[in-house]
Amino acid sequence: MLFERLVRVQIVGKAQLRAQLFRVDEGLLVVSALVDAHFDADAVHVAAVLGHHVAGMVGGLGVGEVVVDLVVIHGVVPRNNAAVCVGVLMDEGIVRRGVRAVGYWLAWTWDAVVTDQKQMYQDFLRSRFARNWHALFHAPALVGFTAALRNNWLVRFTGMVALTAAIFVGVSLTPAAPTLDAICILVEQDGPQVVSQNTEELDRDYLSLRRSLGGDKAMQYILQPGYTVTVDHAGQVTTAVSAGERLPVFLERCGISLGDDEMVELNLTGDQLSIRISGTLTYQHFVTVETDYEIKRTPDPLMDKGTETVIRKGVSGHIIETYEDTVVRGEVVSTRYVGASHDTSHAELIRYGTRVYEVARDDTIDRVVPNADGEGGILYFKSGDTMTYSKTLTCSSTAYYSGGEKGAAWTTAVGAKVGIGTIAVDPKVIPYYTKMFIQTTNGSRVYGMGTALDCGGAIKGNIVDLWFPTYGDCRSWGRRAVTVYILDKKAS
Repeated sequence: MLFERLVRVQIVGKAQLRAQLFRVDEGLLVVSALVDAHFDADAVHVAAVLGHHVAGMVGGLGVGEVVVDLVVIHGVVPRNNAAVCVGVLMDEGIVRRGVRAVGYWLAWTWDAVVTDQKQMYQDFLRSRFARNWHALFHAPALVGFTAALRNNWLVRFTGMVALTAAIFVGVSLTPAAPTLDAICILVEQDGPQVVSQNTEELDRDYLSLRRSLGGDKAMQYILQPGYTVTVDHAGQVTTAVSAGERLPVFLERCGISLGDDEMVELNLTGDQLSIRISGTLTYQHFVTVETDYEIKRTPDPLMDKGTETVIRKGVSGHIIETYEDTVVRGEVVSTRYVGASHDTSHAELIRYGTRVYEVARDDTIDRVVPNADGEGGILYFKSGDTMTYSKTLTCSSTAYYSGGEKGAAWTTAVGAKVGIGTIAVDPKVIPYYTKMFIQTTNGSRVYGMGTALDCGGAIKGNIVDLWFPTYGDCRSWGRRAVTVYILDKKAS
């Protein structure tokens, strides 16, 4: 409750009130009244605040009516008993007339005080002391001397210098603006930085950084008025509206007292200023690492060996590594690796050929991949080479050699010299000069590469006769079922 008790006094006449109840005493308006015994039988004199304050307090109360010829002191006494407010006891329902009457009373009171002050001032001017000083300042000798001084340029220059020096001394002796002793860390889009003399001044809508004019050039943090500022101190969040003040003043207004080891973080990355205060602060920083592109080579069984094609050019890129720094007293005391972003480089894709038209005799088939239509396919060899075939034949194979008692001639039917890989065929089934790759149907024995260069009287239909260098080799091979892969020829 703002007010403590109700005070009522008796009705007195206006003339009596002016003559007896009001006086000016040491700047205070004193009301002498009889206070209702029901509330305070011993109160006789009640001191009030300065007269202009009384008017304001009366205006702040709902009063009734003041009669022109009668005054009723009626109001409430504040808890501190510092003032008495004036009001009306009679006809309380007529508010409008009451308010007008209060105005009359206040005007009369002020007129009485002003009249007394004017009379005191006039008496002072008519006093001997005032007349003597007036005569001294208007004496002809003094007037002539001051005029001569005003017309002298040296006097005017000296006066100007003296005035300038006085202004300079006054500015120098003016108490320095409050500064922030704690370490401040400024956080912008580029990351945090400790504020120092090397930090550039800045202007934001909500914050300005300015160096003081003193010798220390300390940085001043000025909060612009009307902005909501969030302060996080020791886990407690405080929100306040800035009032065009320096940061130390703002923190004091928020009831925040900084510890010796605490740092102040000013985060400028948002639309509003946010402040974080702590003895230990953590930040993330990012390191960009340039990366070269990788080359990926893919074999193509349908491309000739020794050829290659770039499917996609490589593009260099980068990765962003994230680290977390722990800051104490403005220094980074530890750094922890957090992770890295995706590599933005693109690998170069190259396709190279593996197809050959002849393999070494000791090379064997690793796998066979027929075409989707069942006609032909690809032979993958253990060496990594590939060959394409047009069709397969399942044949009965025999063996022969040249020379000796039962050996064949050293020249084939087409006039070529015999050798390993010479194959006798039925030309109606397998044309001369056809290249083949032959192995047993179960894959247990491999003859390998061969060419249709010979024929025989007993070779009819799906029969192939394989040449070996010795009779023993022929006996070892004997008669076996084989798979004949008819190989594609190299395009001319």
